[in-house]
Amino acid sequence: MANILTMYKNLTLRNRIFLISTALVVIAFVLMWVFIRPEYKKAIINERTTIVSQLQEYSLQRSDETIRDWLNATTFLSEDIIQDPGSIEGIARRAINYTPGLVRVSINEMGSTQSVEFTRTIFENLTFPSDISNWYESRLDPRTNVAWIVDRTQDFNFLVARRALQVESFDSDGNSDPILLTLSMYFNASNIATELRDIPLGGNYAANIVTESGVNLFPNQQIDFPQELVGDASFSEETTVPLEGNEWFVMSSRFETIPFWHLIAVEDDFILQPVNNLILFSVLAASGILALMVMFSFYVSFRVNKPIEHMLADVEHISNLDFDHAVREVELPEFQNMRETLENIRITLHRYQKINVEKIILEEWKNRYMMTYSEDLIGILDNSGKFRFANNHFVEFIEGFGKNPHEVEFSELIDSTKIELTKSNQTVHFPNPYSIKINRAELAHFIDEETTYFYDYQHVSFEDEDQNPQGALVVLHDKTKDRLVDLKRTDMINIIVHELKNPITGVVGLSKLMIDNSSMSADEQRELLKEVYLSGERMNDLVNRFLDVQRLEYGRIPVEFLDVDLFQIVNDVKSVSNTFLQEKNLKIDITAKGTNFVTSGSKDLLFDAIQNLVSNAIKYGDTDRTIEIELKEAADTLEVSVIDFGYGISLEDQKKVFDKFYRVRTNIKSAREKGTGLGLAYVKEIVNRHKGDVLLESNDQIGSKFTIVLPRTDSTKAE
Repeated sequence: MANILTMYKNLTLRNRIFLISTALVVIAFVLMWVFIRPEYKKAIINERTTIVSQLQEYSLQRSDETIRDWLNATTFLSEDIIQDPGSIEGIARRAINYTPGLVRVSINEMGSTQSVEFTRTIFENLTFPSDISNWYESRLDPRTNVAWIVDRTQDFNFLVARRALQVESFDSDGNSDPILLTLSMYFNASNIATELRDIPLGGNYAANIVTESGVNLFPNQQIDFPQELVGDASFSEETTVPLEGNEWFVMSSRFETIPFWHLIAVEDDFILQPVNNLILFSVLAASGILALMVMFSFYVSFRVNKPIEHMLADVEHISNLDFDHAVREVELPEFQNMRETLENIRITLHRYQKINVEKIILEEWKNRYMMTYSEDLIGILDNSGKFRFANNHFVEFIEGFGKNPHEVEFSELIDSTKIELTKSNQTVHFPNPYSIKINRAELAHFIDEETTYFYDYQHVSFEDEDQNPQGALVVLHDKTKDRLVDLKRTDMINIIVHELKNPITGVVGLSKLMIDNSSMSADEQRELLKEVYLSGERMNDLVNRFLDVQRLEYGRIPVEFLDVDLFQIVNDVKSVSNTFLQEKNLKIDITAKGTNFVTSGSKDLLFDAIQNLVSNAIKYGDTDRTIEIELKEAADTLEVSVIDFGYGISLEDQKKVFDKFYRVRTNIKSAREKGTGLGLAYVKEIVNRHKGDVLLESNDQIGSKFTIVLPRTDSTKAE
């Protein structure tokens, strides 16, 4: 692998483009061959075999209709003869004249050589087969046997239907004498044979009619179909078999009237011709694309290499400390910035060369690197107020205004409506004969209505003795995190004070009432003391809950992780909540999708988390509801969902509902309920401690659905 990378690095740009282009073309062809070609081949085979099958079924249906008519004619003629044996000649001639395809009628008496034969006039020159050994039972009437005779010498196909008859003969005395006759009817099957043998498919194919014993009726065909291809399906059945050394697609379908099968074999080259054409087209297209890529690589490498060679030659002068040779102009605009940069470097070095200050160059670049990667935003301005230098963070800051760092003036940024300076002050120093002015302020950068960044702003300007600006240093120190922490701390203190104010006011007011009213009865004092106690309990609950959240957040509560059953915890929560449920006529419905709800965690903390969600479900909803608790077992997680069908939570409140002391205000009913605003924050910290997550979904149909998702350790996963 290392050798390949080394060889690639040693390739020229031209060769790299050619190599990558070739690789892309080869990959595209391989993907086409591996993924597209099999699917396309499958579709083509299905389409073409369907067409062949439809042609086969259409031809076979027409043939079956004709043969059915012939077999029915045989049955009708037999019945007519049985009913009127004395009119055999008239019946037979009428059948000859009115039955299409009937060539000859032969009636023989069994056990006798006597026979009566009637032949259609136009076929009197035909030689009719008499010694027929291969008879097959008709599918329509088992009393009728059929035979298919292919006469190659006369180029004629006979379908012979034979049926045994018993007729009553009477002697001169009127006595009945039964006679057994054999009725043979010869039909012209040449048209049927032609239609089934010469199907208009195109390409290389073979068709034949095969008997149930495996005999191919049409000789001199490309293929002799083996007997195993004969099936019981009445519809066209597809099989792929090797015949005569090639792969053939064989469609087999049986006659509905006679025990024969029609088989068509189509060579795979004919079926797969579109696939082969696609491959050929892909190869030609890939070759054409590759040729275009080669020409393009030569053109691009020539266009790119020429200016690069010029610049390398010019840089060679700089490396030899020859700073008098200017960097030549380039034709490609893409290299213009590079040329200008090199030219600026040459001019700078030319100036430094005059005073021979290599040490200054080293120090400047050392300082530049330190400023470039500083976390603070550092920029150096020239005497026109444009940036000579801006480190990475300052460049991002400038680009946030949609400005070009190389063209923008600093005053454009400061005067922007997105910038606000407060608490400004200035300090001036006078190192003779210059002046140094240091302007400090607090800078606010407004990104949008919700996002603001705060910086300590310092602008150090350098002026000559005529008060002309010569340059300046601008430093912005990001104070956003500190400001947000201060705001959050202030908000939290305000919330705590606000939440404690009411119970403290209650305690003070009730205590004063008891002190000032000496005539108060014992019952009244007991009620007031109860209110004082409840206010104290509320303060104690608020403080303890806040401390619990803080301890969890900072990891100060030791947690012992053991195997706990979430299903048992949910049932425990339901048990302790029965009193509150009865007050609002509520029910809890627990459903479990799975069998193993054991996870590793703290039973007490998980109990607190689920109880908080159930308590909220009871509190934030109307009476007469059913609260649903769903447990779901997945491969790597366990989920506990509490669906309250209550008031719901707006999208605006959903973003903040897990913040400490935050309470829903957009819903009037929710706002009326008493609470500390710490319950969901406590739940969030408990779940975070268990390396899980809390999900919230709320709409009019379900109210609010809180889902605790906990990971399953290897020891708790189902085996």
